[in-house]
Amino acid sequence: MINIDIGATAVAILTLFGIYSLMAISLNLEYGVAGVPNFGQALFVSIGAYTAGVTYTRILPLLAGLESVHPCGPTMGQALQLRSEIMAAQPVAGFINLALTFVIAAILAGAVGFAVSYVTLRLKEEWFLALVLLVGGETVRIVVRGADDLICSHNGISGMAQPFYFLGDARGSSLLFMLLALALALIAYLYSQRLVHSPFGRMLKGLRENEDVTRGLGKGISLARAQIMLIGSAIAAVGGVLFALNTGFVNTNDYVVTLTLDIWVMVVLGGIGNNRGALLGAALIAILDRFTQVGAIALNMSNSPIEFNYVRFIAFGLILLLMLRYRPGGLLPESPLTTNAHDVARRLRG
Repeated sequence: MINIDIGATAVAILTLFGIYSLMAISLNLEYGVAGVPNFGQALFVSIGAYTAGVTYTRILPLLAGLESVHPCGPTMGQALQLRSEIMAAQPVAGFINLALTFVIAAILAGAVGFAVSYVTLRLKEEWFLALVLLVGGETVRIVVRGADDLICSHNGISGMAQPFYFLGDARGSSLLFMLLALALALIAYLYSQRLVHSPFGRMLKGLRENEDVTRGLGKGISLARAQIMLIGSAIAAVGGVLFALNTGFVNTNDYVVTLTLDIWVMVVLGGIGNNRGALLGAALIAILDRFTQVGAIALNMSNSPIEFNYVRFIAFGLILLLMLRYRPGGLLPESPLTTNAHDVARRLRG
């Protein structure tokens, strides 16, 4: 019998919801609004996580006025102890390092998204970008996995403490980290809503619906797509930083193609092109994630031969197929109205 702590479970689900919301909003801007297929979302999330792995092992000690210790090999334990001591005793250094991590990750991911999309989307077939990002994500993962000095190869980097670790209270620090994740998700949502209802956002929707007409109006197609990829990739990288701090571990195995599939399920389930739908999809997948983890633990404790994690993958695949077949617009379909001009015209007629 598993005793479930309701409070801790709620905090864990809400934290995961905040992180997933950033990833879902990112993909929704790229594909849902602009129609740019991104099958390499795990790549941009991983850039945020790998950046955190580097900054927390190389920059954090310098901010604390100490010499950094090589995080891999024989000095792995010493480096882990140093990180823990800094995060526990010098919270200011931890917060500064976190802010730098967000900035560096967003810039790196945004630059990669802009460069790759600007080159590939100049071709007529936009799905070439999807294949490039899909292959690119796996290539980067394999390269990082083989790079001993980056995140310690296949061993990864552990002891990635979240910024409120200095409190010494697991519940309190988890609650504050949850609020941080939700606050960043709210900022991303409000920014995305403003972008979608701006002239640039309406132009992106026009590009999604009819590229020839949009091009005929003199719009810069390749540049617009590259710009939205820059924005979406930066948001995904911020989510990757939070993902790494939430798990406390950076390892390439967390950023495989299945992560991209999870994010696509969030967007398709919630509503393609609708930011509220992206939040709904993120919430549903966060809840499903948590309960499948509990189910997997329960089955393992009962010595069941069923591997519940594989059941989760099957469920996600079925959700994606059923939504595309019976409700392609998602649970919260995109509204056809993008401005309040219709309401103004109605009031004037009245």
